[in-house]
Amino acid sequence: MSKEKIINKVVDETVDTLIDNVWELLQDYMYEYGNYTESNDEFYDDYKVMEVKVVEELYNRIKNK
Repeated sequence: MSKEKIINKVVDETVDTLIDNVWELLQDYMYEYGNYTESNDEFYDDYKVMEVKVVEELYNRIKNK
C-alpha cells in the first residue's frame, strides 16, 4: 500500500470514529442535561442543531490552536 493510501485510510478511519463518538456523546449529554425522555422528532431536530454547533466549535478550537 502506498504512503498516500495509508494516510488516506488513517484519516478516513479517524474521521469515521470521531463522527461515531460525537453521535454517541451528544446523545448521552442531551439525555443527561436536556429534558428528553425519548428519541422523538424534537430530539432529532435539536440533535441536528447541536451537531452543527459541535462541529463549528471543534473547527474553531482546532483553527485557533
